Amino acid sequence: MFEFTQEQKVSTIGDVRIGGKIGEHPTVLIGSMFFRGHQIVSDHDKGIFDKSKAKELLDIEEELSAQTGNPRIIDVIGETGEALINYIEWVAANYSSPILVDSSVPKARMEAITYFSKTEVAPRLIYNSLEPHYKEDELACIKESGIKSAVALPLTTKALKPKARVKLLKENILPAAERAGLENVLVDVGVLDIPSVGWSAQAIYEIKNNLGLPSGCAPANAIYQWSKIKDRGTPAFEAAASLVCASSDLWGGDFVFYGLTKNAPWIYPACAGLDAMLAYGAMGLGVRVDSEHPLYKIF
Repeated sequence: MFEFTQEQKVSTIGDVRIGGKIGEHPTVLIGSMFFRGHQIVSDHDKGIFDKSKAKELLDIEEELSAQTGNPRIIDVIGETGEALINYIEWVAANYSSPILVDSSVPKARMEAITYFSKTEVAPRLIYNSLEPHYKEDELACIKESGIKSAVALPLTTKALKPKARVKLLKENILPAAERAGLENVLVDVGVLDIPSVGWSAQAIYEIKNNLGLPSGCAPANAIYQWSKIKDRGTPAFEAAASLVCASSDLWGGDFVFYGLTKNAPWIYPACAGLDAMLAYGAMGLGVRVDSEHPLYKIF
């Protein structure tokens, strides 16, 4: 076990607390919905989907979250503003979890946060993501909408090594986040492939040690490109993928994008088990954990 030199920020978004010392709070798990190719979606432009199947997936995840003590954030992915708005409206009406406003198209994200501006849903929304190539109109839109939370992604081809990502975050993205009026910045350090998760874990440590910000990563896409393990099928793939998703916690990771929501049954127990062990060790350093922590939920 080790301690960080900087005081650690804990952000509260909706009913989820994220950040802090190693072992203090359980890993927040982020599963993705409505992505291109998701079979429950029949029209990706308009955001038409099978609500009963979506509910089944999210209800299973909700139960796992309650059983393990690991909070969740729902990653809502849309290809257009219309689709994002439709997805978010349904998710917000049925679940209390924080929601990622996620799209590869900045215009779609901006349309969505503008639509929900100053509504009761707005405090639960997290803009995903603020990247080094942001535009000033994007920052202005975030500020005007009143959205206070965002994921920052400090990764470019010129900033691959851990310390370079810290520099990019400090010099580029954090000043932009301040101009946008953001109060909660969750740092996704980025993942290139499975071996690079080692660099990602080091970047998480460097950011938390130097800036104290809630940090994590998204190994999910890389996992599905890991053909030598994927081709071996069950249970080899689930076992290896669980290890990869949970590993950054050992360096202080506060959240993980674990990929498809249907993966929840194997990722929640894996992260809960590691969280419990880390909390047990952290208690020896004076860290206090509450009764809802996985340490008291799964043992």
